Amino acid sequence: MNAVVNIALPVFAVIAAGLAAGRLRLMNAEDSQTLNKFVFRFAMPAALFGLTSTTPPPGAGDAAFAFSYAVASLIAIFGGYRLALLLFPVEKQEAGAHAFASTVGNAVFLGLPIALTIETWARPYIVLMLIEGVMIITIGASLMAAREAKASIAKRIVKFARAPLGNPLVVASGSGFLFSAAGVAMPESIVSFLDILGRAAGPTALFSLGLFLGTNAYANVGAVAGRAFSIAAVKMALLPAVALTAAYMLGVNDPAQLSALALFTFMPSGVTSFVMASQYGFYKIETAAAISLTTLISIVTVSGVLVIFA
Repeated sequence: MNAVVNIALPVFAVIAAGLAAGRLRLMNAEDSQTLNKFVFRFAMPAALFGLTSTTPPPGAGDAAFAFSYAVASLIAIFGGYRLALLLFPVEKQEAGAHAFASTVGNAVFLGLPIALTIETWARPYIVLMLIEGVMIITIGASLMAAREAKASIAKRIVKFARAPLGNPLVVASGSGFLFSAAGVAMPESIVSFLDILGRAAGPTALFSLGLFLGTNAYANVGAVAGRAFSIAAVKMALLPAVALTAAYMLGVNDPAQLSALALFTFMPSGVTSFVMASQYGFYKIETAAAISLTTLISIVTVSGVLVIFA
C-alpha cells in the first residue's frame, strides 16, 4: 500500500499543481498546448525510443504471456471504439481517442517504478511496455487520424496504415524496436541524452493535464462523466479480465509473468492519451477526466495486485 500511495499521490500532486496554475491564472490554455507540443514532439518520443531500443525483443518464453496481453489490448481498443460509437454522439476520430484512452496505461510513470521495486517483475513488465509502445500506440494513431468519407476502401486502408508514420510516438517506438532487434548498441552519451529528455515527459504531461483542467470550466468535466466511466470500465475491468483469463487458458504459470501482467493491465489510463488527444485537437476533456478517474481507482486495484501477487 505504501508503494502505491508514495507513487500515486505525487502523480495527483503534479496534476493539482497544474490545476492551481490555471485557476490562479499563472498560466493559460495556450501554455498547456505549448507544453503538450514539447511532450508529443520531443520528450515522449525520447522516452519511448530510449525504452524500446534498450529492451530485448520478446523471446520464445514470453510468447504465451505476451500473446495474452496482445489479445486483450486488441479487444479493448476495438471494443472501446465500437462502444463509443454505440453509446455516445461522437465522430469516428473521437471514438478512436476514446478507444485509445480505454487501452493505453500509465505504464512508464506509475507502473514501472513499482515493477522495478520487485526484482522478478521488471523484465516481463518491460516486455509488455514494448508491445504497448509499438502496437497500441500505432493502432491508436490510426484510429484518431482524419479520414476521407468518400475515399475508396483501398485508399482508406492505405491511409489507415500510413497515418501512424506522421506520429512521433509511433516513429520513436518503432525505430527503437528495430534498433533493439538489430542488436545496435548506442553510445552512452546518446543514452544519457534520451534519458534526460525522456524524464521530462511524465511530469510535464501531468502538469499540462492539470493546467488544461484549470483553464476549462468544471461543468465540462461533469458533462463527460459517462464517457469517462465507460473508458474506466474497459481499462480497469475488461482489459485485465481478458488478459488474465487468456493467460490462464494459455497455461501461463510463471509467477513473475502473471504478476507483471496483472500490474500492467490494472494501470490507469495513460497521460499519453491526453497528449495524443491534445495534438489531434479533440476529446481532451474526456481523456483528462478518464485519467483522473482511473488514477483514483488504481489506488485500490494496484494495491490489490501487490497484496495478492507480491
